Order: sequence, then structure tokens, then C-alpha cells
Amino acid sequence: MINYTGISESRVAPIASRLIKETGQTLIIVSSDTRASRLSQDLSFFLKDREIMTLYGENVSFTRYDARNRDVTVKKLKALQALRQGVPLVVVAPVSAAIKKLPPHNFYEKKSIMLEMGEEYPVGDLAAELTDLGYERYGIVEGPGQFSLRGGILDVFTPEGEDPVRVEFFGDEVDSIRTFDQETQRSLRNMKKIEIYPAVELSGSDAFLKEGTEKLVKEYSRYASTVSRKEKDPDMKVILHDKILKTADEIKEQILSIRNLELLPNYLQYFFEETEYLWDYLKDGRVLVDDPDRIYETLELTDREAEDDLDVMIERGLAIPKDRQAISGTDDFIKVFSLKDTAIFTPFPKRIRGIDTFEQIYNIQSRQPLSFNGKMNVLETELRSYLKKGYEINILSSSQERLDNLREFCDRAELKPINFLQGSLSQGIDLPQDKKVWLSDKDIFNQPRKKRRKKSKDKNKALSSFTDLREGDYVVHENHGIGKFTGIHQLKVDGEIKDYIKIKYAGNDLLYVPVEQMDMVQKYIGGDDAVPRINKLSGGEWKATKAKAKAAIAVMAKDLIDLYAKRQMEPGYAFGEDSPWQREFEDSFPFEETDDQLKASKEIKADMARPFAMDRLLLGDVGFGKTEVAARAIFKCLAEGKQAAMLVPTTILANQHYYTFKERFDGYPFTVDVLSRFRTPNQQKDTVKKLKTGEVDLVIGTHRLLSEDIAFKDLGLLVVDEEQRFGVDHKERLKKLKTNVDVLTLSATPIPRTLNMSLTGIKDMSLIEEPPEERYPVQTYVMEQDDDVIREVIEREMGRGGQVFVVYNRVRGLSTVSRKIQELIPDARVIAGHGQMGEGGLEKIMLKFINHEADVLVSTTIIESGLDIPNANTMIVLDAERYGLSQLYQMRGRVGRSNRMAYCYLMYRKDKVL
Repeated sequence: MINYTGISESRVAPIASRLIKETGQTLIIVSSDTRASRLSQDLSFFLKDREIMTLYGENVSFTRYDARNRDVTVKKLKALQALRQGVPLVVVAPVSAAIKKLPPHNFYEKKSIMLEMGEEYPVGDLAAELTDLGYERYGIVEGPGQFSLRGGILDVFTPEGEDPVRVEFFGDEVDSIRTFDQETQRSLRNMKKIEIYPAVELSGSDAFLKEGTEKLVKEYSRYASTVSRKEKDPDMKVILHDKILKTADEIKEQILSIRNLELLPNYLQYFFEETEYLWDYLKDGRVLVDDPDRIYETLELTDREAEDDLDVMIERGLAIPKDRQAISGTDDFIKVFSLKDTAIFTPFPKRIRGIDTFEQIYNIQSRQPLSFNGKMNVLETELRSYLKKGYEINILSSSQERLDNLREFCDRAELKPINFLQGSLSQGIDLPQDKKVWLSDKDIFNQPRKKRRKKSKDKNKALSSFTDLREGDYVVHENHGIGKFTGIHQLKVDGEIKDYIKIKYAGNDLLYVPVEQMDMVQKYIGGDDAVPRINKLSGGEWKATKAKAKAAIAVMAKDLIDLYAKRQMEPGYAFGEDSPWQREFEDSFPFEETDDQLKASKEIKADMARPFAMDRLLLGDVGFGKTEVAARAIFKCLAEGKQAAMLVPTTILANQHYYTFKERFDGYPFTVDVLSRFRTPNQQKDTVKKLKTGEVDLVIGTHRLLSEDIAFKDLGLLVVDEEQRFGVDHKERLKKLKTNVDVLTLSATPIPRTLNMSLTGIKDMSLIEEPPEERYPVQTYVMEQDDDVIREVIEREMGRGGQVFVVYNRVRGLSTVSRKIQELIPDARVIAGHGQMGEGGLEKIMLKFINHEADVLVSTTIIESGLDIPNANTMIVLDAERYGLSQLYQMRGRVGRSNRMAYCYLMYRKDKVL
């Protein structure tokens, strides 16, 4: 056991990297997800040739669900497999993930399917074997943990794979193996073999699952009998006894009948005599522990929470004391200190609980460099001091342009030798003993540092793919109209076997379309809840519908031609190249832009530089950074002396954008104002006057901006957020504003007409598909509605200082739901809101929630409107079967806006199917 003292935060990275270079595999245990993320960032600078994986924190939850998304599980499985295979890997894990109990690593040795070119494998057994490994069968593979088997073609997406793999059989012989792009279906590279590993933490045959669940039921039955003997109240005795047995039956059914294998990690003790930890999976590796005192602080809190949660579950008959064995805590963490070659990093020498003595103690001198706050004269003095002491000086920046500027500054000041390196650290590092210093541009300019990114693959063609169809989706055939897609089937025609798209029409009519003619079939696009009328294969119904549509299109086309003709005849303003201000503004963004954000911003600024008006749609999921891209376009407009306007659908959103842009443009000579119901008539009158005189540079407002009294001195850019939320009258006024100004439309779910205009080239479109680097995935669970679960979910979120959305899709009954939530959690501050509330009423409710004056907001789908509430990281959607997929996706985007794990529970009513 070795102790390295005198180091903390970023100063751990250079010392840890030296130890890692001497080792094949390394596990670094830290206190939290945030610390894991920062340390991974710092290590990636010093270890450019070593793969670094960051795991998410894990806590045991005995909530039972029908399904969940697998983002966290997939990342963990990828790490476990790499460790088992001996890949030289660095895993940075928060303590909750490191001490989570796992199946013995040798359990996985025979848990795989090997397919090799030229070898035979019984195709008929594949579906059952893949299901045993935890894979889910789909018509078309879309993500890790899924497979599709059509005749002699197997598509499988393994957790560790970057792309899915297609295996083609000739009889039972493996004829070809290749990866492919799931969007375009194009082959990427050929392979000689593939080993398919489990897609869940714990999987097994029916016999294995049956044996474990029998043990579970036996233990639950034994405990039910014990409770019956001890309970004095006769009524409670029967209720609790029956509840415990019912719980055991539900768990058994989930595992055996529904094959919900993701529940199994909570019940490992019934399937294995001994369990292991993450460090047991290391092959000839070592463990590093960062600041044990902080880890103990974290564990003391989580231990207490986990025990309290389980006690409540036991009282309600939803768990038994033996389930406590699945919970990891302080006692499990202490076991890491018994491992060989474990190294401990601490800020200063101190006795550490669980460690009697250290074999060696290394005292390391380390400091955090000065923060220069942009004072270049102070930087020059400090650099001269470092050079005089014989230091190796390294200056870092993610921006090559900023690096060049710093190099030019040092050259002018004759400061040499200095290394200028592209990269980033969370903080600067000064190691006096080594005479080395690393200064990041955050230290120099006092700006939050951006995280180093990996390049993502090009996704330009994502919307051109047919592969997003699922069985049951409605489709439109060019010649036969609307039908229902029922899958891809193989048929033998004229002695040749081919894949056909099967479409069901009215009655029992079926149409088989060869896949090479798939360009004649499109996915039906309509309202979320509108079920289209299926056409007949015979008759003139579809011809009449097409004729009617063509007439409507002709009218719309004429309007569009008139509008675009006016836009072409009245030249727009051609903005110039980016100014130093523009570059400084973009550099000040405190997060790392995604590739899609950078690409979209470049496309928008290129449009603004042309001598005619821009009309571009910026399409991206909720929380993917559309607002920052718009901010850069607005800044460019304002920097050249023109005005900009941002039109938003709700007063609350206008207010939020107002404060966001005011903060973002702070330090620049731009005046930002807002027009909404939050402003008094006199304030609105003053703003309208200043727009005409040019005293307001950027105005953010609701439909009030479309009033007849609004006029601009020199409007250069109009940004429209979610255009589909404005009415017909508002859009007519919008058309007049659009005639000769640049227009940027932001949307997560554009109306079909707007999207079609973009896809056909009438509108230009930029697409943001890549989520922000720091964003944790939203853990989504599908389950039957249950008061106990609702109570548990809300109490857990309140326990970590967060807030909860409860979504109910009808105004009638909303107050009843609100009262029920209050009864379930008496301590919670519950409020309710919906779109039919009186003027100002909804705004007051929403502001109360935004200001964290309430814990639970019970509402209708009004929360779709783009509100950003960082503390709201849990959402419960009641009667989820009533919503369309697009609407569920949009609402889910309202949680997970902070760098914390977020949860979404989609609850359906009993006997309903989601």
C-alpha cells in the first residue's frame, strides 16, 4: 500500500498517469460522478495513447419496471468485457459503481456465441441463445443489446461494438460477417469472426433463472411466515403476509415470463453464493484511490439513504431483509485496501480508516498556479519567474487560434522556451520538485475550460434512412395510399428468395413491395395522436385524396413562390467575416461544443454572409444546444450594428431566454430587452419606442412581437423558436417580417410542412444530433402505475434536493392527481398548472417551480415548451399510453438539463399497453 500525499484535484493526473503507464489495467475509484468526469478529462491529456472509460454512479433500487433504456448498462458491460479480455484500459469509477456487487467474472467465460467465417452454427438456435444473453429481438436493429433474425441473416448490436454486425448464413454455414451503418444499411468493414457477449449484467438459461427465482420465492415465503408470527394485529398480519408473497410472485414473473433480466443485479444473492467487485475483473492491474476521506463522506450519506429506503420497502412488504445483501456500502469499499499494489492519493498526510500502515509514503509538492484573470502583465511576470527557476512551461488551450495568440504574446515578450500544447485540464498544475508547470487558458483568462472531445462520425444522411420503421407504423405507397407496415418478409418468387416490405390495407388486402422499390414507400407523418384512415387497394379513394392534396399544394406553392420571389428581389444584408469580438464571444462558451453545433454555426454564418435573406431550419433534440448556436448568429448580427429579434411561444420561455442572453452578452455593448405579459404596459411602450429608435439591440418576446405597433430601426435577424406553436394569424404577420431579413427557425419537432420544405431544399436545414459531452443519459423506465413507486421516486428526488414533474394529460382530474400526490408525500410542496389557467396564473405557478418554491409540479404537457429547470431531474408520466412517441420524447427532454443523473418513469394504467 503506497500513499502519495500533497496532491488533489487536477494535480492527481500527472502522478496517476506515471503509475498507469507502468500497468496494463487500472481502476481509479473517486467520490462522485463529477469528480470522475474531471479526472478523466485531465488524464486524457497525459495519456493520449490509453483508452479511458468513465462509468456512472449506481445505486440499488428495488423499483420493478417492465423496461428501461440501457445507456448506463451498455457502458458498464463494455468496460467489464474489456477488463476480462485484458485490454490495457483505464476505468475511472465513482465509488458507488466500483463497489456494486457483480457476478463472478468467470461466470461470463462461457457466456458468449462465437461465429466464424466458414464454420457451421445452428441458425435455428440463435434466437433462443441471444435471448438468454439478454438481447431483445427487433424487426430492425437500432441500438446496443438488440438483434434481428430474418431467414439466414442475423443483425446484432453488441454492447461493446461501435456499429451493428450483419452475419449471413448459407444454410448453417457462416457465409459473411461485416459491420454496417444502422442508418444507411451500408456495409462498413468485413470481419473474420465475431464473439457475441451478454447484453445484460446477468443472463442465463431458463434452468439457471428458475433455480435462482425458486430460492428467492422460498426466502420470501419464509420471511412472510416469520412476519405472521410476530405481527400482533390480525388484519395487518394477513395483509403483510399476502403482500410479501405477491411481491415474490411479481419478481418471479418479471424474470421468468417477461424475461426482464435487468432486474437480476438487485437479487444476485439468490443466484450466486459469492459475488465480486469491479476490481476483481482486473487482469494483472492495479487500483488507485482518490481522496478516501471524500469517498467516506459520500458513502456515509448513501449508506443511510439506502438503508432507509430498504426499511420502508420491507415495511410495505416489497422487500425482505435478505435483499440488504445486494446493497454495497462502506464495508465493501474498505476491502479495496487489502489488494496488492493499491495506491492512495491524499491532499495531506493523514491516518485513513481501514489502513493500518503504508509500505511507502511519497510527499509530493504541488500547487495550483495563479489565476491571471486576463492580466497579461501579471502573466508575463510569472512566466519570467518560472523560466528563471528553470521550469519546463507548458501552455494549453483547446483553441488553436487562442494558442497562436498566446505564442505571439510570448514571442513579443521574448519568453522562451515555452511549449504550446493543444488540450485541456480542469485546472493548472505546478510541480516544484519536477520543475514543471501546466497553465490552461482557464488560468490565464479565468474562463471555464472545455472538455476534449472525440470526433464523431458524419451523420448527414440520418434522415434519409428508411430504417426507422417499426412493425405497426403507418406508411404511404405512392400508388396505393396509406397502409400499415407489418415487417420485412422473405418470399420465393420465380425460384429466387428476396426481401419484401409487407403492407396491410383495408380488409384483408396485403401488398408486398420488393426492397429495391422502397423509394415508393414513405413513413406516414401526421399528428401524434391522429390515427390515419387506411386505404383500400382497389377503388379511386387514394386518387381523389392525391388530387385534393395537389390542389392544396398548388395554393401553398404559389404563396411560397411569392414569398421567395420577394426575398430574392429585395436583397438581404451580407454580413462580414467573423470579428475578433465574435471569436472571443464563442471562446467564452463554458462548455465544449459538439461537432454538430460547430457545423450548424458555420452553415448559418455562411448563409448570413450571402447577399440575400437566409431561411434556415435548425433541427435538434431538446437540450442539444440550439440556443447557443442561435446566440452566435445573434451576436454576429448585433456586432455589425443591426437589430435581432427572437420569437418564442410562451411568456415563461421568453423570460428564461431574456436572462440567458443578458448573461451571455454581458460585457458587450448590446442592449437586451423582453416583450411579454411580465412587463407592465408602460415598460412595453418604452421597449416598443426603443426598438424604433434602435436603442434596443435584441428583443425577445412572445406573439406580442407580431403586433402592428412593432417596428424596428434596422432588423437584421429573426430567430423563431418552435414555429409550429404559433397560430395562423401570427404566421401571416411573420411572413411580412421575413421578407428581407435573415430568418433562423429552431425546432425539436417541426411541423411536417416545415420539415418537408427543408428536406426538399426550399428551406435550408442544419441538424444537431450529438448530445452535449457532459450530459448524463436520462434513465427511462416503463412500468405499471403504482402509488408505492410514485411515493418512492418523489421522496428519493426530494432527498437529493431535486424537483419532480408529474405529467397528466387531462385538465379535468389534474387537481385530483395533485391532491393524491400530496396525500402520498405529505412533506412535499405540490403545485399544479395547465394551459387553461387564467392570464398570469400559469406564469406564477411556473415561476414558483423555477425558483424551487415547490418540490412537485403536476401539469399537462405544457412543460414541452422548452423550459430549463436544472433542479428538476425526475419526471413521472401518468397514463403514458395516451401519448405519441414524439410527445414522450419531447417531454423527457425537460429532465437531465444539469450534470446529474436524471430519471423518467413512463407509467401505464393496468391492462393498458404502452
